[in-house]
Amino acid sequence: MMVNAIVVEVDIEVQSIVPEFLDNRRKDCLLISSLLNGELFKEINTLGHRMKGAGGSYGFDDISEVGEAIEEAALIRDKETISNSIERLSNYLDRVVVKYV
Repeated sequence: MMVNAIVVEVDIEVQSIVPEFLDNRRKDCLLISSLLNGELFKEINTLGHRMKGAGGSYGFDDISEVGEAIEEAALIRDKETISNSIERLSNYLDRVVVKYV
């Protein structure tokens, strides 16, 4: 196992969809960065809201926390927090190891 890995236990029943879910969060990082460059805060807010709701349903509470931070930062047009949140999510995705139970 990698150093500084973040082990997340996930229900084996969702095993078939978790890799795509995590891959889509990687795509969200790129999309939100692009939206941030265009100052499209409404779209960023929507993505953050979806992430906040979806993360916990799969057992990824950290993803929900980041989604909430992005959602709230978009409401007040806080570019720095959005950027930091994208970095936090990217770092998390690089380190997360899923253990199916």
